[in-house]
Amino acid sequence: MSEMPGMPAMPLAFARAGETVTVQRVRGAESLKHHLANLGFVEGSQVHVVANAGSNIIVMVKGARLGLDAKVAQHVMAI
Repeated sequence: MSEMPGMPAMPLAFARAGETVTVQRVRGAESLKHHLANLGFVEGSQVHVVANAGSNIIVMVKGARLGLDAKVAQHVMAI
């Protein structure tokens, strides 16, 4: 998911290990959006995918390594 003009955002859950993507928006309930924003998933932030095992995804965001459930990662839209 490298950044290209006109490329639509895809859920972070679809990113492959080794990719670095840019958060475009976060969808979902306000409480979820607020929680993810506190973790660093805000518009424009860079997210490096360390591993994607299908049901879980490990990422580096703002210098922290985090594990997300794939259902939560579906709410983070990235390019």
